[in-house]
Amino acid sequence: MHIRSVSGTQLGRNAGRVPPCLSQQGVTLMTSTETTTPSLDVMDDLDWSGLKYTAVRVALELDIFTTIAAGQCTLEEITGTIGASKRGLRILLDALCPLGLLHKDQGIYCLTPTSEAFLVRGKPTWSADAYLVIWRDRDKLMQAVRMGTATLDIPRLTAEDLWANWAAPALLTWPRSAETARERWTQLGITEDTRPGWLVLDVACGSGVGSFVLAQADPTTRVFALDFPKVLAIAFQVAEMMGIREQVNFCPGNLLLDEFPDEQFDVVLFGAILYYFKSDDVTAILRKAYHALKSDGLVVIRSLIADEERCQNEKALLVALEIFHDAPHGEVYTFSEYKGILETEGFTDVTQRGEFLISAKK
Repeated sequence: MHIRSVSGTQLGRNAGRVPPCLSQQGVTLMTSTETTTPSLDVMDDLDWSGLKYTAVRVALELDIFTTIAAGQCTLEEITGTIGASKRGLRILLDALCPLGLLHKDQGIYCLTPTSEAFLVRGKPTWSADAYLVIWRDRDKLMQAVRMGTATLDIPRLTAEDLWANWAAPALLTWPRSAETARERWTQLGITEDTRPGWLVLDVACGSGVGSFVLAQADPTTRVFALDFPKVLAIAFQVAEMMGIREQVNFCPGNLLLDEFPDEQFDVVLFGAILYYFKSDDVTAILRKAYHALKSDGLVVIRSLIADEERCQNEKALLVALEIFHDAPHGEVYTFSEYKGILETEGFTDVTQRGEFLISAKK
């Protein structure tokens, strides 16, 4: 941080005053020997990241990956199908190679495992629509900031296709996701020996992997998976691949509109969903969770959590910006905000475990 030089007269006028931004405890003024050299590294990193994103977005908009999957693999064939500039397309295709989305050999372009799995239209694991919706909407971010209103409404029922598009990659990636989910349950002190025969309500379950690992670990555990019907179709396939299909009840519904059964569940799990709603709605949802739990039951919230001053957790704060223009009332909450809501609704032992987990007991 640099302190600009001032004249003796100015110093006289301002003697004894501490600038408000430096008056907080813990702020240290730099001496002349403690200067920090300005750097453009952060801007250069952003520029490179933006260039990569732009290249992939253009490729998706032009349907390049689907074109190559259909057998159009030379520059001439791709150009003829897409109808773009030959030179421009060559430069774009070449740029996609070091990004790991294309491979080039003697002028023949082919897909990589990643692009073939997720970026070819019509594949069960096609997920590009979800990215394109978000990326196109980012073009309107300045408008959203100026007006203070979201330009999308992702939580609404008509966004069901988008939620299903987000869940679809799990048809391939579920083994890796399952490892992460097991680690998170271990963080919570929950293993197959902790409470056998659990009943688990997985709210806005997505692919379902987060709760399905509990059923894998204990054949007496039963999961009730709540989400939109098209999302549940993905979760159904994942459950079959994980070998626990018979342990899952698939419940089409809406976490805002539907009531939960009273005192039936040992665990209520929320994935990355609560930050799409305003605090009043979060309160109402967690109240339903409280009533749905048995005595001594556990609510688990897996979510990005903002730091208390909202100035340090980069991922959480950038997602907060994303949600601001994706959901009319969305907010990435701090731990203290979640704690306040949970305790108001009667939960105890509210604890943050790691970067993404909050648990509380009834």
